[in-house]
Amino acid sequence: MRILLASLLFLLLVGTAARAQSADRLFIRQWIELQPLGRLEPDQPQKPMKAAEQELLEQGRVLFSAMIYGWTFTYIPGDLSRQVKESFVLTPVAEIPWGSARLEVRETEIVEAKLWARMSYALNDDESQRRLAWESNTVALSSGRGQAKVSEGASARMASLKDAVRDAIRRSLDSRYINKPRQIDGEVVLWDDPITLVRSGAYSTSAKVKLLVRELVPYRIF
Repeated sequence: MRILLASLLFLLLVGTAARAQSADRLFIRQWIELQPLGRLEPDQPQKPMKAAEQELLEQGRVLFSAMIYGWTFTYIPGDLSRQVKESFVLTPVAEIPWGSARLEVRETEIVEAKLWARMSYALNDDESQRRLAWESNTVALSSGRGQAKVSEGASARMASLKDAVRDAIRRSLDSRYINKPRQIDGEVVLWDDPITLVRSGAYSTSAKVKLLVRELVPYRIF
């Protein structure tokens, strides 16, 4: 029972940290595995701590960039009747430079062979204004879930986040448009700290986004 209560408390703290955003500072809590999840050899060595720390910093840089600047996207929904294959492309609008002094690691801990870090990023005036602009009620808010197999390698975790963003966009469009469009172009920002778990050999990510549709191209003729 004590172990269960400790686990529940840990998850509560993670969730609280993910929601604790402010006007001038963003916070995330993310992790990196110290032992490879897709091991082919039982005695494969643990990832060096320095390498794990560098990966966490890069992960933080990418996530904070997505929370401030976001991506442009082009989404072509799949349609079997028209023989159209689904396509989804995310392109970063801008990124925080590597080594920015405004990105800080506030605390770390090792839990179940994972290095966790709580990180913060201090927004400048322009970045604060960008976040403020996205807070408008006229901007759609949506949540989605994505997956990517661990066996796909180092890019799998980011692939699961991109899949979650795609799912959030799809859900938002489905709730607003009756007829499936041929193509949608727009902008999207990561609105909060995404949550990533490992389930059945895959990264599973939940993400909340804000999005703007810039252009919607309908089907003219079936």
